[in-house]
This record gives sequence, structure tokens and C-alpha cells, in this order.
Amino acid sequence: MIASRSPAGGSFESSAMSQQVRTLLQRAWQAIQAGQWQAACDAAHEATRADAGAFDAWRMLGIAALRLGRAELALQALQRAHVLKPGDAGTALDLGGLWLDAGQPARARPLLADAAAGLPGDPRAQFRLATAAYAQGDFEVAARGFEAATRLQPDWVMAWNNLAAAHGRRGDYPAAIAAARNVQALAPVEATGHFALAALLSNRFDRDALGEGLRAVEEALRLDPGMADAHRIAALLLRKLDAPARAEAHARRALALAPDDADNVDACGEQLLLNDKPREATEVYAAALQRGVDAPALRRQLGIALLQDGRAGDARQALYDALSRAPDDQRTIAHLGVATADVEGGEAAGALLGVQRHVHRIALPTPPGFPDAARFHAALAGDIRRHSQQRWEPAGLAARQAYLSGDLLADRTAAIVAFEQALRAAIDAFIAGCKPDPKDVFLRNIPRDYVLHVWATQAAEGGHIDTHIHEASWLSGAYYVELPPAVAGDDGTHPGWIEFGRPYPHLAPAAAALRLEQPRVGDLLLFPSYLFHRTLPYRGAGERISISFDLAAA
Repeated sequence: MIASRSPAGGSFESSAMSQQVRTLLQRAWQAIQAGQWQAACDAAHEATRADAGAFDAWRMLGIAALRLGRAELALQALQRAHVLKPGDAGTALDLGGLWLDAGQPARARPLLADAAAGLPGDPRAQFRLATAAYAQGDFEVAARGFEAATRLQPDWVMAWNNLAAAHGRRGDYPAAIAAARNVQALAPVEATGHFALAALLSNRFDRDALGEGLRAVEEALRLDPGMADAHRIAALLLRKLDAPARAEAHARRALALAPDDADNVDACGEQLLLNDKPREATEVYAAALQRGVDAPALRRQLGIALLQDGRAGDARQALYDALSRAPDDQRTIAHLGVATADVEGGEAAGALLGVQRHVHRIALPTPPGFPDAARFHAALAGDIRRHSQQRWEPAGLAARQAYLSGDLLADRTAAIVAFEQALRAAIDAFIAGCKPDPKDVFLRNIPRDYVLHVWATQAAEGGHIDTHIHEASWLSGAYYVELPPAVAGDDGTHPGWIEFGRPYPHLAPAAAALRLEQPRVGDLLLFPSYLFHRTLPYRGAGERISISFDLAAA
């Protein structure tokens, strides 16, 4: 992206400039206007030799050298021009763009910020600043820059595409999907636009969105049948839409088209595991590792495939190998516990995972502004029932016959805000009391800073949460807002209780370390995210309303 304009607009009047330099600059500018880049380069270069302080000469030399692909000369020229006139936005744009193209966004970004400020109506300046911010992981600034570029040039497909990517990295999927739909509308015959929309929709859990994503990826594959990434996204969408055979076919095709892509290996192996084909999944992972397609996640998945295939000893070895490469991988730790239970028994697995050590119960105080706990919980339960993101049994999640709220903190009611403050205070106190222990799979990964995701569950008779873990976090928790009468008693079946330690039915070892906790309104349970857990269904009147959270390292 090159800003090929003369800062002097083709006029080079200066009392200090010789007629020779003025003539060379006019010649260089005319050559630039005609697209004669070598002639422009020669004239500008001669002008710099005649007058080393001529800003316009260095500026046009940089422009011409860029067009000729002479990056080193362009860099020297633009750096000199920037020294001579540091406030020139066009020079800052070209120089920043050069550093950006060289893979140095940290050097590019200050220059591009100056360019964007000096050229507020130039979409290129906004786009390049956003690109530098994206490369540095600053997705907020990136989204603002790409949005500005699309506002200034509404038909710029790449800007809309990058805006969708930036919003996606921010976790703002509605905004990302809206941007991707614009890409699709502007470039309907481009497979990449349809693919981008499908990839974003694959992160959703409502069937309408997943169905739209499937239609988009099918259009992408109609336009480009050999797009391996599109086959992988099709597999993920079909998995969530309960079409396992079709999902497997697309996953296999993605792997065949791009066998050295770790994501395709993982998608194919995972689908084979879900389709109860652990031996084939083992072969997929082992073959990829032998080809040099290596990642901790693939080594973990090999261990899980071996475990599902009944080879607990080999699985345990593979999972320890994966854990040595990614010590905070929650899925690895969870399945290592299952393998250990198979090999050494439930007591050894419980000791490894800390089932008895690391589940904590905390009674949260009634927040200020509420006269008593009963009225606080009544207000909080009402806010959950009316929540703007309430969804019934989202596809691909563990809730059964229950509502999930989505991001609970998106609705800033008095009760939700008060709960958030109490929750953060409890979490901060808990973390402050944790002592790092390199031998403990939980305490060796204590985060210094964290991000929090909070949601609510609302279930009536028969509603429950199936066995699961929380793969993307370190600490998880459950807070109880309202409970049915059945939970208060105990007839031996523990209705409505939460159970820790029991893995998925197809992995169940001969012995497992289990722990049951009876919910109580006002209590917060904290536990490692790697612990398998589920809620037990209950019978009778009343609702079970709880709030869950995940805490991940920032």
C-alpha cells in the first residue's frame, strides 16, 4: 500500500533550491505521474546528490524505489525524508508501510498512527494502522481502524474481511458476522467471503446460525471444491448439527487436501473419536506426528485416542509427553487423570488431580444495596430469567433441557453488577491464598492476570448439565441463586447435586475418584477447570438457577 503523492503537489518553489534541483524534481514528478518509475528514480536520485537536504527529492526517490521493488533504497530514502520533515503524513504512511511489510509492526505503528492522524480521510492510512495493531494483538485498535477504512471506502472487500477478523479475535461475533456478510455481498463469487462467514458462524451454538454457516460453507465449496479449510469448517458445523457421518466425510477430505495442516489433523481425528473409531483416530494422529506435523494438542489427542481404544498405559505415556510441552492444557490433565485411574486406580488419580484438595466452598456476603440475601437472590434470579442472551439448550454445549444466558455480564443490572463485584473479590482472595507448587498440576499454573467469562443456567425438572470440563481456563466455579426443594434433601440419589471426577461414559475407568457437593443458595464452589463434572437431574417443582464462570490467564 503506497501513498504515491508528491508532498509539494508538483510545485517545487524554494529560494534555497537551485534551478538544477528544481528541474530534476519536476522531471521526477512528471515521470511518477506517467508511471515511469525508473526515470523517476534516476531523476530523484540525482536531485538528492545535488542537494542532500531536498525533502521532495528523498520523498520521490522513496516512492519510485518502492514501485521498482527496491526496498532497501526505498527505506533509506524515506527515512531521510522523515528526518527532514517528520510531520509529513504521506512519508509516515509509506515508511510505516515499508516497516509493516518487513514484518516489523512495532516500528511501523507509531509512523502509521501519525499518518492516520494527518490523513484522516485516507482509508489506506486507517487500514495500515489497523493492520499493524492486529499484528501486535491489539484487536480493539485494529477493529477501529478497519471500521474507519470501510466507512471511508465502503466497497473495500479486504477492509471488511479484516474487520470481521478483528471483531472475531475480540470475541464480538455479532459485529464480526455483520462485517463478514458485507464481504459476502460485495464479492459473491469469491469463495473466501463465504468461508469467512461460515467460520465465524461455526462459533455459534444456535441452530439457525449454524444452518446459515453450513449454507455459506457449501457455497464456498461450490466455488472452490479444493478449499481444505472450508471442508474443516463444514465438518465442525455438521458436528454441532448432529450429522456425524457427513462431518466425518468433510474432515477426511480436509485432511486429504492438506495433510500437513495440524488443524485438519485434529479435526479429522476428533471426529473419528466422536464417531467411536479410536483405532483410526490413533492412526491419523500417529501418522501426522511421524510426518513432522507436531503440536502439543496433537500429542494430547493421540493420548486420548489411545485411551479411548483401551490402551491406558500407552495413553498415559503420550499424555505425560503432551503435558511436558503444554503444562496448562486442561484437556490433557483431565484425560491423564482417567489414564492414571485405569493404570493405578482411583486413589492415585484423585491425588494427581486434587479432587479432594482443590474443590472449595465459599459463602458470598450479601452485596451492598440489598437489604438481605433473599431479596438479592430474587432480583438476580429475575435478571437471569429475563436475560437478553438467554438460549434454550444451545447446540454443542453440555446443557440439557435448560437455558443458558450467554454472557451474563452483558446485562448491567444492579443485581448482576453487585454479583460480579462480590465474585471478583472472592476470586482475588482465593488466588492470593494459592501457593505455587511445581509438582501440583493445578497450583503450578496460577495466573498473574486473568480474564473472566460468566454465564447462567436455568433448569427445571429433568434439566441438567452433562459431563464436561472447561478447556480454555484455569479455574471454574458455580454460584447458586435459586434451588428447588428436592436439592435440599438427600434420598441417596443426590438430586440436583454437582458431581466431580466422573469422566465421559466411554472413558469410565474401573475406579474413579469422585466427589459430590450439595448446592446451597449463596454458596460459591471453586474448582480446577480440568475436573470432569456434571449436575444430577432432579424431580419435582422449582427451578435450579446457578451462575458459572471460567477464569483464564490474560
